[in-house]
Amino acid sequence: MMSHSSLLLMVLCGLLLTPLVLGAAGNHRGAEIEDNEFAEFEDLGDEEEDDGTVETEGDGEEFLDGEEAEGPFEGDFDEEDEDGVIEDEDEFEHFHDTEEFENFEREKPFKGKGSSDTPDLEIAKLPVHLRNNWDSYYMEILMLVGILAYVLNYITGKSKNQKLSTAWLNAHLELLESNFALVGDDGSQKDPPATGQLLKESESRYCLWCSGRTCCEGMLVELKLLKRQDLVSVVAKLMKPGSDEILITVTMNSEDMDSFILFAGRKKMASKMQKEMQDLSQYCQDRRSGEKYGLPSSSVVLAESAEVIQGVIDGKVSSCLNQYEDMFEYLHFSDQFSGPKPNADDEQPTKMPETKKVLIFCFKVPGGPRCTKADMESMLPMMKLVMYCIEKVKRYKLSREAKQKADKARAKVSESFVKLAHAQRQEAAQQRREEKRRAEKDRLLNEEDPEKARKLEEKQYRKDMRKRLNPGMKQMKVRVT
Repeated sequence: MMSHSSLLLMVLCGLLLTPLVLGAAGNHRGAEIEDNEFAEFEDLGDEEEDDGTVETEGDGEEFLDGEEAEGPFEGDFDEEDEDGVIEDEDEFEHFHDTEEFENFEREKPFKGKGSSDTPDLEIAKLPVHLRNNWDSYYMEILMLVGILAYVLNYITGKSKNQKLSTAWLNAHLELLESNFALVGDDGSQKDPPATGQLLKESESRYCLWCSGRTCCEGMLVELKLLKRQDLVSVVAKLMKPGSDEILITVTMNSEDMDSFILFAGRKKMASKMQKEMQDLSQYCQDRRSGEKYGLPSSSVVLAESAEVIQGVIDGKVSSCLNQYEDMFEYLHFSDQFSGPKPNADDEQPTKMPETKKVLIFCFKVPGGPRCTKADMESMLPMMKLVMYCIEKVKRYKLSREAKQKADKARAKVSESFVKLAHAQRQEAAQQRREEKRRAEKDRLLNEEDPEKARKLEEKQYRKDMRKRLNPGMKQMKVRVT
């Protein structure tokens, strides 16, 4: 048996250790509360669990056995099922009282929320609205009408232009064949048209080449008709009327035309041609009234000298132009014809362009868009005027003073092209020198050896000094054999 003193010692040790154990447990619980933000709620849950344990203290073992058998979540599902049963109860069950509501069941049987029977829904059968009238296709109808109108206009316009060109050829063929040996073949086509037929370039453009005549290489006739086959062009011409044109270009032999430039035409056309044509802008700066030389009052004359106007435009020419003023557009005689001026954006030519001696005539067909075959046949006097001008230019010679003035003007223009070419070559040479100097500087900067870089710099310096002292001298290496 244990002695009384040892028992007393054990009791005292237990009393001393009890506060320490309780303090350590409290500190551990406090640390857990500080680390967990939801510790207060967990404590409340623990207290509720403790309360439940006290209330069911007598059946604790049975409860634990039930939990182990059913699992940890089985009780929650049972509670949810019970709530679900409560929700399925009919909230409007009291309305089924037949004593309070008479004839309620017969008039409208009520079905509660929890009823499993689906209501009988009847969907109204609406007929499909089909529109079978023509109003449904107005867009398609408009498109078909537009296509049909375009096709019909193309056929009629093409046919009319072809008839007009044929009428012009039939009216002028005899005159052309009497002045030219070959009518209708320029030699550039693999399958040339038969003699006396127009060459069709498009539905509104026909050409005719004539050659085999003294004093000229050939004559090109261009019929620039309105685009009657194009419906858009036809509508545009209704707002801005136009007319058919006949452009005749005669290429003269170099020995059969003297050095002069002459232009006569309507004021608006003269301003346009003077701005666009190279020869008119360089040689013809003065504008003279056509009425002064017997031409219609609406015309303007451009020429190098008044002598050319009086020598070429004689009484026969002026009377013809006055009589057929509505047909006359312009005439352009030039021994320096090179076409339109180059655009400002394009590179300027370094040499003088190739020139040729030409006589250009432009006539308007009377009648406008409603031109007829008779209007085309009425252009015969204009073709006779062309033949007369060919012979007139062949016989015309400038005076000595006018010839010297014309040659001086042409030499001046040629010199301007030479200066322009020289300036462009100098500019190109300067650019090459700049590139070479830039390459030398880059070579000096990239040189790693300082001694070699210094020698290259001294060499370049001596070279620059020699150029400054003797700018007009050029060193040349001569090899002696």
